[in-house]
Amino acid sequence: MPTRDELEYFVEPQVRQFCGAIYFTRSLEEAEGNVIANGSFGLVETGSKKLLVTCFHVWDRFQKSRRENPEIMMCLMLERGPALVFAPEKPVGENPELDLATFEMDPAWVTNTGRKFYPLKENPPRRVKVGDVVFFIGFPGNRRRVTEEGLGFGRVPFGVKVCSVDGWHIHSEISKLKMKAEEFGGISGCPAFLVRPQKPIQMVGFATSVVLGEYLCFTHVRCLNADGTISEK
Repeated sequence: MPTRDELEYFVEPQVRQFCGAIYFTRSLEEAEGNVIANGSFGLVETGSKKLLVTCFHVWDRFQKSRRENPEIMMCLMLERGPALVFAPEKPVGENPELDLATFEMDPAWVTNTGRKFYPLKENPPRRVKVGDVVFFIGFPGNRRRVTEEGLGFGRVPFGVKVCSVDGWHIHSEISKLKMKAEEFGGISGCPAFLVRPQKPIQMVGFATSVVLGEYLCFTHVRCLNADGTISEK
């Protein structure tokens, strides 16, 4: 496992470029009492598409919330600049079983925001194995804060070891992270990166759920096709 300093000063700044918080709100002017939920997202370039990737259950909840209240908006929080209202008509790809949804993203939206698209074609994802270390940054809902300056999301970095791999699914134990299972709410959709000594980071998956209160589940990024659709197997 890399040292804390290696993760904090070398790995985290690289990972931070490719992720952010996604949230639902009733108002862009007043955050207090209007933000109803949040998750996380990753930005990926496949070679033919620039995509925003999050969990299917995040998109599904937004759809249900909007049916109840058409005024609810889905917004993206980037490193710099105001929140962006993200209003896609439908996903490019969606898979409830793998719990991922992909959306085409205008690259102009992330210009000068401190965010960029991870180049999957140039840096193809590797298979992971038990014992590999993956690193990710999530935006747990319990770290969301409304201040006089506006809405803020607490960025929480995690480094975990892979304990099992099953098809497209990757699992790690969360018992050593000193967080209760419910405290992970809000990290859904954040990209995870393989960390190896003296090697560049490589995106390998997206966090989707906590299983049995003990394991954090990721869906491997290899399921993403170049056109943004999601493979079934």
